[in-house]
Amino acid sequence: MPQSMMAFLAMMIASIAAFNQMGSKAAVFDQMVRSEYELMANAVVIERMEVVAVGTDFDDLDKLHGDVEQVSFTAGSLSIEFTLTYQVRYVDSVGGPSGIVTSQQEVEITAENDRFSVPLVTHSRIFTE
Repeated sequence: MPQSMMAFLAMMIASIAAFNQMGSKAAVFDQMVRSEYELMANAVVIERMEVVAVGTDFDDLDKLHGDVEQVSFTAGSLSIEFTLTYQVRYVDSVGGPSGIVTSQQEVEITAENDRFSVPLVTHSRIFTE
């Protein structure tokens, strides 16, 4: 009987160790996947920010506030959808939020993907008249 209990205990310890190792490998894999999604989201947001910088007049920036759009990152046959959310606000000379109209506006673009519950990337840029 004591040998059976010891054998059972040894099997339990081996099972727990294997389960922990498998869990840590899964966590590392999940982090690798999230990092790849963050890189793709970063590329999409930077590209969109450049489009805003080149193609939007200062007086029209506030029209972007609250906009939501779907943008795909495509590489070969891979295509990943991201939801971009725009926030636009007036800022003072040091970049702090301003309650009045100023000659500077901050555009903030946030990228999200349905696979993750939190935003992946947020970029902001200050534009001046």
